[in-house]
Amino acid sequence: MRGFLLIISLTWLFLQTGKAQSFSAEEEQAIITNARKLLETEYLQNLEILTHYEINQPFAALKPQLDGFIKSAFRNSDVQVFNEFRQPLGKLTSVEEYIRDCHIFSKQKPIINTLDWSKARFQLQETGDGKPYLNVYVTKKMQGNISNALHYENLIECRIQFVHNERLKSFYDFKIAGITRKDKYPSEASENLVVKPEKKSIDLFSVLDTLAAQLERTIPASGTGLILERFSYRNCGINDALSDQIFAALNACFQRRTLWSVQSVASDQNTWPRVRGFYEELNGQLLIKTELVDANTEKVLVTLENKALPLEWLQQQSIPLKPENYQEIKVVQDTLRQITAVTAPTALKFEIRTDRGREGVEYWSGQQMILEVKANRPCHIRLLYRLADGTQTLLENDFVIKPGQENKLVRIAPEASFICSEPFGTEYLLAYASEEPFCALPTVPNREGYFREEGSYQIFVGSLTAFNTLMKCSKNTDIVEDLIQITTREAKE
Repeated sequence: MRGFLLIISLTWLFLQTGKAQSFSAEEEQAIITNARKLLETEYLQNLEILTHYEINQPFAALKPQLDGFIKSAFRNSDVQVFNEFRQPLGKLTSVEEYIRDCHIFSKQKPIINTLDWSKARFQLQETGDGKPYLNVYVTKKMQGNISNALHYENLIECRIQFVHNERLKSFYDFKIAGITRKDKYPSEASENLVVKPEKKSIDLFSVLDTLAAQLERTIPASGTGLILERFSYRNCGINDALSDQIFAALNACFQRRTLWSVQSVASDQNTWPRVRGFYEELNGQLLIKTELVDANTEKVLVTLENKALPLEWLQQQSIPLKPENYQEIKVVQDTLRQITAVTAPTALKFEIRTDRGREGVEYWSGQQMILEVKANRPCHIRLLYRLADGTQTLLENDFVIKPGQENKLVRIAPEASFICSEPFGTEYLLAYASEEPFCALPTVPNREGYFREEGSYQIFVGSLTAFNTLMKCSKNTDIVEDLIQITTREAKE
């Protein structure tokens, strides 16, 4: 009941309003400029990412971006906004409910939102306790790609709170306190003032837009699309809140600038140029390195870097720079790199892949992973999966690539279902191929390591190095190895 009383008290606070204290023309212009910047950058850009460029993602995957949207643009998560999809017309919902409805009613087709500033009006007022706020009246247009029915045009009132420091003559902390629908402009609202926008502030979106603009000049003019790889901290391959935001924002920047299709590495468009990169800290700044790669030759066409964003911005947004448990994960990565290092070329070549590619692979709880393998010769395949908590499970003991299946993608265990479930985190799929059958796996407890039954699973007990030695055992043949790193994540509703 306390939460309900809090919402009522805030609403009552706004009902008791009056004419705002007087500001000079210059101060009014500064207030309106900051309010418009809030709506255009923090509100509209994030709305575009969530309802256009990331519309095909499961709703749970958008939680980090949604939380960032609310934090950067709104007073708090209780703010109510006009929801075009709810009846009666003018129905208000939370921001989270609104984004969810956009995904449901658009049938996961991209939505285009615009604000028409040509007839915008403004009204300065203050709350009952003397705090100033600005009402912005602007026409909001929404259009979807599923039918002409998904088309809305409404006059909305955006109530924007801000802090006025009278002593310093400054205005800051602009946040949206509510968005409602209006049938007409209030008589007190002033006509649109022509305000020159201030210099664009430095944020993650502006930094990535700069990189996209630089890359745009290098992309072959004859192309039709791009493959965008996941960026990660120091190329560790771990997907987290920051890598989510970089991927979504870069996707939006490229599509807005080039009007090309932008797809992930899971796409079968293997002739499109690829954009890849990573990020790290450098003297208090976020350093983002980017490469444009020719898919046919693997030649790096251009390398760019940007270090304009202070790490302080990430701290203000509560976005961690490093993935959780980064140091522990690095230890496992280093060990796997050592024990799977290629020592000599072999006649047998093979590659394992998931239905989401090989790089930046990510699954959310409840999603199915499909595995395929391509080999240039008939061979035996053995698979082991290392979970986020260190548990090592045998997925396939002896999957056979038969004569006639060479150089083709063959689905592994099509009758089995590999479903993503807890524990969640950084996991690894290790694959071994041999032209001869593998040795039998030990099941009797011993110091070197062994497999034990746990329900319907075979769990390996022992170190990574011991496990690798046992898995590679075969008769009179070389063993070829492959490895895919996978991020699994919990879908929190």
